[in-house]
Amino acid sequence: MNPQSVSIISTIANLGLGISKLIFGFLIGSVALIADGIHSGLDIFSSFITFLGLKVAKKPVDEAHPYGHWRAESLAGFLVAILLAISGIWILYEAIKRFFGESVVKFSYQAIILVGVSILITEILARLKFHFGRKYQSLSLVADAEHSRADALSSIGVLGGLFLIRYFNLADAIVALGIGGFILLKTFKIGKEITDSLLDVSNKEVEERIKKICQAHQIEISDLKTRKIGAYNFAEIKIELPPKLKVENVQKITETLEERLLRNIPVLKQIVIAVEAYEMARTVVLPKFGKRIGELEGFEQIGPKKLGERITVPLEGEEISPRFGAAQYLVIDKKEGKILFKEIVKNPYFEKDSPRGARFIKAVRADKVFTYRIGPNAKQNLENFGIEVEIIPFGKSLDEILRDIKKENGNEN
Repeated sequence: MNPQSVSIISTIANLGLGISKLIFGFLIGSVALIADGIHSGLDIFSSFITFLGLKVAKKPVDEAHPYGHWRAESLAGFLVAILLAISGIWILYEAIKRFFGESVVKFSYQAIILVGVSILITEILARLKFHFGRKYQSLSLVADAEHSRADALSSIGVLGGLFLIRYFNLADAIVALGIGGFILLKTFKIGKEITDSLLDVSNKEVEERIKKICQAHQIEISDLKTRKIGAYNFAEIKIELPPKLKVENVQKITETLEERLLRNIPVLKQIVIAVEAYEMARTVVLPKFGKRIGELEGFEQIGPKKLGERITVPLEGEEISPRFGAAQYLVIDKKEGKILFKEIVKNPYFEKDSPRGARFIKAVRADKVFTYRIGPNAKQNLENFGIEVEIIPFGKSLDEILRDIKKENGNEN
């Protein structure tokens, strides 16, 4: 089961509960039960908003959205928080009105049974949402779970009020006051977390874990920034390396560091590593340091053995992919005017919403990339490592690229 399925189930269940509570609430004149019914009705709308937010957040990274669409989930959670606030304020208003009215609430066993069943179903839904919301780190689903838990707790209050109205008619209004106050308290709590996400608040826990990993590799950090977008975290890190360190050793260090950070910090979706050169105060045998980090620590170099200049082309099936990030690439090695071999290599880092094409290109040790389009960050990332990026016009075929490669070497056969 995924977050979207949970949202759909919640929507159907809350529709039945909301209608039933409203009908019985009006029949017996209970403001608390009517308020609880409206609260369940708002759950329908909030579950639908959550479903839409999760669906949009799953859209893959594209050129216009290099950081993905994860903020849509935060926006959905923010709307859910607004609905919670509206329901809490309305319930308080109706409860206060009841203190100055003359309405009499009727005692009903049917209403008590309905509320009991409602508590059981709503609590089950809340636990489902909490489980899958935390499993998939979905802010909007956790917010919706808080909403369902608030609904279950408010229904407990309503249940008590329905028993007490036989002896004290204003018990209904008092219960409604408690429900409204509780909902507003929960709104403030989840609203703060979602607002922090929308405002790109830094994640200090992630920063501490990044610092520990860098310290373990004896890499000094000169600047570190993190921000949270939806359920994921992004980081920008600047490390200090000596200016005399060879380019290949710098590449090994940064690639290994990126691999370790992404693997050991699951909530970290993407990291940009910049290198700042500086003069060392003490003598250190840096080439050995780079070799130890890159090789003994096991940075994975993928693809066939490199025999010459390496060229890569993103593929979708047997055609050039319209996007740079792809599930597989054509890898071509050429040397001294000849194409030595062509081989399709799968991208082991590929994910639907995060292709990680630049990571593949660096790991396969490419010298040049042909692509229809590429995001500015990915392009700059590759060029920083001396990898040439050539943007080809849409419609240009793979055969035409191969002919161009042969012409560059003066060999058209």
